[in-house]
Amino acid sequence: MQQIVAESGGPTKRADLVKMVCDYIRENSTSRITLKTLGEKFGLSPYHLQRVFMEVMGLSPRRYLEECRLGDLRLRLAKGEPVIDALRGTGYSAQSWLYEDSRSRLGMTPATYRNGGSDTQIGYATGDSHIGRILVAATAHGVCSVKAGRSDEELERALHQEFPKARIAKSPRARRFLDALQRHLEGQEVKFPVDVRGTDFQLRVWTVLGTIPPGKTRSYSDVAEMVGEPRAVRAVANACASNPVPLIIPCHRVIRKDGSLGGYGMGIGRKKLLLSTERKQADVSRS
Repeated sequence: MQQIVAESGGPTKRADLVKMVCDYIRENSTSRITLKTLGEKFGLSPYHLQRVFMEVMGLSPRRYLEECRLGDLRLRLAKGEPVIDALRGTGYSAQSWLYEDSRSRLGMTPATYRNGGSDTQIGYATGDSHIGRILVAATAHGVCSVKAGRSDEELERALHQEFPKARIAKSPRARRFLDALQRHLEGQEVKFPVDVRGTDFQLRVWTVLGTIPPGKTRSYSDVAEMVGEPRAVRAVANACASNPVPLIIPCHRVIRKDGSLGGYGMGIGRKKLLLSTERKQADVSRS
């Protein structure tokens, strides 16, 4: 049956296959899983399985396994579990793995993460945009927060509430990220390093959101299908609402199945304006 599902070209069949693969990876994330392992499990060539998985999820099975492990690791560290126990519990055999590249993987060392980002240096900058005043905040490893509001005072207050234990100050580096975001909002393609944390499911949703083209939308149901959890529509909406870097991770491109806009952390008016602007920009680029 898995072979039949795998070879079918229909989007529903592909989503069903990828959901089974995702379930298998999550349930066995502490084990060594390779493309060959998955191919044998689901009756597919490793190449075909990876291609279908990439089409649906926007990332490779190996990257998905890594995100599952990191999501579990983040939760364990946030609960105060000792680092070595957390590593062993998520399938990592050597503590050196995490410390060798912890900043690129977690955005900060495990001890700092477990303490809620205490003493983390965060720089920020504020400026104008067509949706109002915006704030961009960044650690040494990437953008950690994006906000929109009516005044700098409102935005700065919200940033301090989000990171009460961090050392926060204006910075030239954050100003460069702000300039890049302003260009992004004007229709230019810009890549941003981000330093965000979330559960396994949130990370999967945020990854999928990044694959939605500017000017296009997907329903919450569509995104749930894309992450292999078709019943998790409400959880997708919650993941969108908890996105710390909207505008970079474009949760404004997710709408209700009936075509209505649904919610948006920056306000429905801004969501409507963002989508309208992106569609106009897309029309101009095609003309």
